[in-house]
Amino acid sequence: MTTFPQEEVIAANIVKCIASSLSLTASSVIVHMIRNSTRGLKSSYSRIIFGLSIGDILQSCGTVIGPFAVPRGTPDSPMAFGTIASCDYSGFLVLLGYLTTVLYLVFLVYFFWRRVKYRIPPHKFAKKEEKYLHMLVWIIALILPIMALAQKALNPTKYGTYCIVRSYPDRCGEGEEEDENYIECTRGQSAPRLARGVWLVLASSLLCLFLFLGSITCYVRSIERNLSPVAPSDQQSHEREQEGDSDVVEDNQQEDWNEEITNDNGGQTENANDTVKKKESLTCRSFHQSALYILAFIISFGPPFALFANPKLAESEFKSLILWVTSTLLPSYGIFLILIYTRPKIKVLSEKFPEASWLLCFWIVITSGGEVPPECELRAPQYFPSSQIQPQVSRMSPQQEQQSVSIYSESAETNGVYYDGLRQSMLAYSRCEGWYVEIEEDSELSM
Repeated sequence: MTTFPQEEVIAANIVKCIASSLSLTASSVIVHMIRNSTRGLKSSYSRIIFGLSIGDILQSCGTVIGPFAVPRGTPDSPMAFGTIASCDYSGFLVLLGYLTTVLYLVFLVYFFWRRVKYRIPPHKFAKKEEKYLHMLVWIIALILPIMALAQKALNPTKYGTYCIVRSYPDRCGEGEEEDENYIECTRGQSAPRLARGVWLVLASSLLCLFLFLGSITCYVRSIERNLSPVAPSDQQSHEREQEGDSDVVEDNQQEDWNEEITNDNGGQTENANDTVKKKESLTCRSFHQSALYILAFIISFGPPFALFANPKLAESEFKSLILWVTSTLLPSYGIFLILIYTRPKIKVLSEKFPEASWLLCFWIVITSGGEVPPECELRAPQYFPSSQIQPQVSRMSPQQEQQSVSIYSESAETNGVYYDGLRQSMLAYSRCEGWYVEIEEDSELSM
């Protein structure tokens, strides 16, 4: 039986810690954006994404401290500086985070499925289903980690990358007790049974994901086949039929279908004459989002799930590839999450300002609390009296100040945006109208 060089194990663990830190940061940004956005936790979509991000934060924290939480002296664990208690703590976080992430992803796709196929109004879904599903997710996600903690089944992996459900020491309990090479387990004798329970939850969740996505796919295709342009006079009633009475008012709060599905339309009004395009986007948008969430999940969690289902893969000829794939992709789910979550909002900005770079649009969405600011705040202000600017301390020179507050909108070809001075315009507008976007004067955003 061959082992990895310690240098390779250390390098893989460092990469995993870096990727987990980035994922932790990305998921924390999502939580911050949702908490500080205008809609906040008022929509089901936002609340589900909030829970999904919390799950990724938990598993990212456990993964970051995993190599260091392994008990000191564990074989083939060069970065082990912890104790049994620290291993239990990190393993609990990792397992709880994995299960929470998987279950909330199923919850999210189920939400899309109910809203798209059955046209369940947002307030009815929130009142009759959502709160019970939140409770169910956390109950299921907590049961197995608590059982594993109580039965001492959270132990380090072979190369000490993190602690998870398994027996200790490595390869213990295999074969018959009478065998000469039999190794008796000192911890986690019940780990194989708990591992089967974890695998059952994961396999069932993946099956539900594909079933819901397949149902949404079939429904979207049937809608596309049946779509036909309607007369303007029939537009309002036909849209009502297609949207399933999505504009529901309850307790003086209106929830729009577009905002509920993506929470990201930023007040964008689609072309009233393009009815077919609008109806198609209403059904396809949720399909695209759910498919991207599932794809990111498969890319991130597929290799470790395969390794969890068949531990012998760690001894196969692909063991080095599996080590690096799990060290790179597994901790990166939060990065995929924030890219998918902000994708529709960035698309809205890109359509409004086609010459603006993706990086600039991404930065605007992030610094605006995950929302698309009103279009007037992104256009170059025509003129601001000096009296409105004087109370604020400016970081710019008088020449730059005059240039930034005297910018006139360009022609219609540039959609009214002065792209070369967009950054300065945003700063000037924030001082006058309260759009608080702090961008350092020396920082550069590539256009």
